[in-house]
Amino acid sequence: MTSLFKFEPNSHTPFFLLLAFIGGFVDASSFVIFEVFTGHLTGNSILSMVYLAQMDFSMLLLSAISIAGFFTGTLSGSWFRIKNNQLSCYRLVIGLVFLLFSSVFILYFLLHALYSPNLVIFIISLSMGIQNGFFNKVGSVGIHSTYVTGMTTSCINAFLKNVKGDNSKKVLFLAVLFFILGGLTGSILSVKYHFAGFSFVLILLFIAFIYSLKVRN
Repeated sequence: MTSLFKFEPNSHTPFFLLLAFIGGFVDASSFVIFEVFTGHLTGNSILSMVYLAQMDFSMLLLSAISIAGFFTGTLSGSWFRIKNNQLSCYRLVIGLVFLLFSSVFILYFLLHALYSPNLVIFIISLSMGIQNGFFNKVGSVGIHSTYVTGMTTSCINAFLKNVKGDNSKKVLFLAVLFFILGGLTGSILSVKYHFAGFSFVLILLFIAFIYSLKVRN
């Protein structure tokens, strides 16, 4: 059991596992509340076709906005990572994501007259895209903390190859597990408490931000 939690030095794996938990939490909460996904393109691409077939143009627009937000965020996060590949930037990016999510709950709870599902979905999807684009590697292991399809495939391949000393299978397995646990937690809280339950993500992001303050190059 001890070896399960021994990771590559300076990989900050617990930080990325927390991000995976947040990714699952946000994706599940978004679907419960808005009926669209905010952490990946695959689900929303299919949902868009479903809404189109149903001639539900308001939901089709919401799904398209989520796709646009996630794509824009991923592009921005990836560009910033390429231009500023420093661990010290963790705090800047996770701080930005925290502020974006804060604006969502400020709109809903304090400025409801300005609240719009389309605007909120764009902000949430943009935030998840930024997380996906910037935080893409745990040490030497590639990771996606906002969806599990690619990680699951990579994890299965790593286990089948069973290369001695390969750290990726352990990291990917835990990341997939934490994403699923985050999805379960987000589902329960958002089903029972709606936006109040969803707002728990601010606590998770604050913890991630505190962790990021300890990250050094």
